[in-house]
Amino acid sequence: MTEEIEENEFEHLDLADMDWSFYSDTFGIQGAMKEQVSDFIVKEMARHDTGEGDHVIVRLRKQNMTTLEAIGKLSNMLHISRDRIGYGGNKDKRAVTEQYISIQGVEEEDVRQIFTDEFDLEVVGKGEHIGLGNLDANRFEIVLRDLNLPIEDIRNRSLKIIDELDGKFPNYFGNQRFGSARPITHQVGRHILRGEFEEAVWTYIAKPYESEYKSITKTRRKLWESRDPEDAAEKFPESYRYEKTLLYHLTKNPEDYKGAIKRLPEGLQELFIHAYQSWIFNRVLSNLIEDDWYDETYEIPLVGFKTDLKDNKPENMIADILEEEGVSQEDFRLQDFPELRSEGTFRRAFADFRNFEILDIDEDDLNMSQNKMTVKFDLPKGCYATVLLREVMKN
Repeated sequence: MTEEIEENEFEHLDLADMDWSFYSDTFGIQGAMKEQVSDFIVKEMARHDTGEGDHVIVRLRKQNMTTLEAIGKLSNMLHISRDRIGYGGNKDKRAVTEQYISIQGVEEEDVRQIFTDEFDLEVVGKGEHIGLGNLDANRFEIVLRDLNLPIEDIRNRSLKIIDELDGKFPNYFGNQRFGSARPITHQVGRHILRGEFEEAVWTYIAKPYESEYKSITKTRRKLWESRDPEDAAEKFPESYRYEKTLLYHLTKNPEDYKGAIKRLPEGLQELFIHAYQSWIFNRVLSNLIEDDWYDETYEIPLVGFKTDLKDNKPENMIADILEEEGVSQEDFRLQDFPELRSEGTFRRAFADFRNFEILDIDEDDLNMSQNKMTVKFDLPKGCYATVLLREVMKN
């Protein structure tokens, strides 16, 4: 049994973790993003040579589904391992997205015979495996709604912020990296790195946030207090399959928390560790911006067991955060999960954006007496449109 908690204690503590510093000075236009799925459109800007290779290259169009979810469904339809499907990046769930995937060991006709209303598939031809290095950039077209400003003020203020940014913006990981409604992926990663597998599992299953549906929040809260998996899986809807997977495993294998984590897709397990690295990166970058630090070419480490924390301001901050968190670089070797170990890598502190354009500002058809703005821009791979627009909105 856990200690008694205040109603919103979790939400207050962890959403505060996402309050990263802004770089531009002008007050934002506020408003809302992703009020409907069609408000957020993203297309990969990538070319894949076709003709030779043992992979079928397919253009995948989806909405209201992550890339990992779509690949899982597609692998079941093709009766193959999801490991035989390659992709260049995990696209937003609440969005209309278009990206290329590669499928090994099937024929083009096998893909053409798949009919589903969950996503669209278009065979491009034969080619090589598509991985994270194959993506060049993404083009976004996004509607910002519920803007309580006159049209000219929206335009002028937005363009002033874009001018202040001068083609660069803080290269934070977007909140969707941690869970938009329920930011727990980095917390699960922290527990795994510490070897706290029980806490990792129950954090994923049961840690409650008021931003979810009340029925789900109530279910999670009861589970957080009881930590009893018996019959708990049936209390979650079918779409919560990962919670169900963990609970079914614990019902059959009480106390086998490490084994429960291993039942999750490897891509999700990796995300836990990557999200924790991302959270540290965001904390460091936010602190640096707060201190008026700027270097448009500097790469901040995504810390791992091989990261050289040399005597520079960002690296010193990382060392301090790890000590505060009770996590060591050696923990990233992940002896219990060797497939998840991370040597570490680097990420630019500031990212480029190109071709920013306001396409339209008009009355908002979803929010009475408010306005909406449609914008378009290009970002390099791995950068978040929500982070750039966060500078414009400053909610």
